[in-house]
Amino acid sequence: MVRRRLPSSTYYTPAGESEWSRETFGEQSVAVLSGGYRNPIEMARHVAARCGSHQPFFVMDVAAIERRLEVLRSTLPLIRPNYSIACNADPVLARVLSNNLDVNFEVATSGELELTGLHSEPSRIIFCSQLLTRKGIKNAVQSGCGTFVVESEKQMNDVMNASADAQIFLAVCLPYSSGEVPFGCSIDELEEILDMAHLLGANLTGIYLELGVRATLDDYITAIHDARSIIDTASTKFLDLRHISLGNLVIPTGTDGSVNNNSISFCETINRAVSELFDDHIDFSANIGRFLVTNAFTLCTNVIGKRALDAKYITNDDFDEGVGYLYQTNDGVYGSFGCKLMDINPQCKPLNGEEAFDGSNQHYLGAVLGPILDGCDVAQRLTRCRQLRVGEWLVWEKMGAFTIPVDGEHHVPPVYYYSGKECWQKLIHKDEQRRSPSPSVNDDIGSDGEGGYASSCEDQDAEMMLEPLVEDLNEF
Repeated sequence: MVRRRLPSSTYYTPAGESEWSRETFGEQSVAVLSGGYRNPIEMARHVAARCGSHQPFFVMDVAAIERRLEVLRSTLPLIRPNYSIACNADPVLARVLSNNLDVNFEVATSGELELTGLHSEPSRIIFCSQLLTRKGIKNAVQSGCGTFVVESEKQMNDVMNASADAQIFLAVCLPYSSGEVPFGCSIDELEEILDMAHLLGANLTGIYLELGVRATLDDYITAIHDARSIIDTASTKFLDLRHISLGNLVIPTGTDGSVNNNSISFCETINRAVSELFDDHIDFSANIGRFLVTNAFTLCTNVIGKRALDAKYITNDDFDEGVGYLYQTNDGVYGSFGCKLMDINPQCKPLNGEEAFDGSNQHYLGAVLGPILDGCDVAQRLTRCRQLRVGEWLVWEKMGAFTIPVDGEHHVPPVYYYSGKECWQKLIHKDEQRRSPSPSVNDDIGSDGEGGYASSCEDQDAEMMLEPLVEDLNEF
């Protein structure tokens, strides 16, 4: 069962707000507040104070997705953004992204395909699975999906048998890929598959290079050079490859998830390599889901258990003296903290600040365990903060990636959606234009054509320099 709607906590009056409204976006309620950007921790505090429950919940800054897209369009204009539904299957997120026509969607299962089909045209869906089966291909073709990523000659044949017109991307596993599970054919197999594609008349239009989440900038630059060699090799076999996907592109950010000089330098280097090696007729894309969603979601959990013990047992260091605390919270790795399996390291702090209830400012070593209390259910291995009480809220920032699955059977905490009024007006205008029967060609709803991209929630000069952009965007 596909998750069409999440339980929503967007019905609490925002604390201290004289002007606010509750609007509807798709089937979900969104709190629209006066002004612009709002700190998600402030929003989390007022939800926690009014929800009347100790159950976990998310807060989502809906406009943060648009702001991140605008960053990408300014700093990485040569790379078209793809979004993998597996990164976060929140329905409001999917709808916001679908309103930006320059964003394509990557899906790996029938459930992800069904959810994406509720919001996006089939022509914008790419079926990319490490377990590609004939049944999965058939379901995707019946849903209208026309682009597939294959790893072998057999998979290429399966796609051609299901749809002769389908576009095919060949996944290539480069020797320096850092992925734990290799994805794609080897370099040794490449030429043989290209020969067979030409012989069969396959509609092979691109290549897919997955380098893994630990890939470095040098790895991406080397991959771009290797892509040039693959394109040249394919042309000698009368194959016209026009698309190159860099797989999951991990853009560096600050420790707080903000765009910084390292982010800008990374994007500039990618842009320079692409422009130097390729003509305009070659389209580049990359999956940038983590960059888009990580900062948009904040999770709050409640302390449901506590135990004092020697600090050395927490740190496994005999030199750590004094008392430490084991805390139990009501969400864990079998829920929202499954993101830890994807190289994400959540960090918590007390929602209501560091001021201790007993007036002491002393900090203690501790660990935060999940509700199951087995050896794997550890939300945070080591923390240092004031002493916490049972019933107190913890806030976990940057919890957007790999926390909300597409499977509707899996329990997910309710989500509090909010947006500033100015940003909301632009979001809803884009949504209306996107879903009108015949949108005007002059309406700026986000595209990859000459009309340009959608305007952001903050007016920006198209000619602005990238250095000032870092300062303006650090709030994200």
